[in-house]
Amino acid sequence: MIGTKLARLRKQKGLSQDEIAALLNVSQPAYHKWESGLSKPTNDNILKICEVFEIDVDELLHDETSTFTGNTISDSTVLNSSNSVISNINMYSPELMGQLLKNQEQITQILLTQNKLIETMMQNIHKS
Repeated sequence: MIGTKLARLRKQKGLSQDEIAALLNVSQPAYHKWESGLSKPTNDNILKICEVFEIDVDELLHDETSTFTGNTISDSTVLNSSNSVISNINMYSPELMGQLLKNQEQITQILLTQNKLIETMMQNIHKS
């Protein structure tokens, strides 16, 4: 989770791993391990990270899957019709899957209603 957030925050600032590592006074390989999830920063480094990215610790450490941002290997950036970034989406988030199923059920109900309306219209046309 923290690795994906670190990568996202770094990219939002337009900085390289080398540049962020220098700002945090750590080696680039150490920072890379944090982003890739191979290791986690110490509490002191977490505080430094929050200072550099101007966020609070809570924002860095808490899972945001309920708002459809995530940290799995399938994270993807969503673009709207004008190719502007909307958000990062965790494609395996249980919340996302639940919402997709709910949306699918609603779509199914709309299609069933539409089919009934079409059938009724066709019956009325044949009666005329």
